Amino acid sequence: MHASNILSPCSGVCTIAGEDTPLAGHCIGCGRSLSEIGSWRDLDDTARANLMSVLPGRLRRAGLAVPNTLKEAIAP
Repeated sequence: MHASNILSPCSGVCTIAGEDTPLAGHCIGCGRSLSEIGSWRDLDDTARANLMSVLPGRLRRAGLAVPNTLKEAIAP
């Protein structure tokens, strides 16, 4: 496991969107795919930061709100 200063964007919703939705195959709480969720603990800080940077846009494009846990994690 990789020690990191970047915390998980998990908001506790943990529901994967159905294939007929704009966020198909991604969690409606944090916007990550199952693969991204599964690999999170092994990502280094650069990879985590890169993923964190795309999650708000992914959620917004699907018409979903960006959870506070994610907003706080990406705040400058």
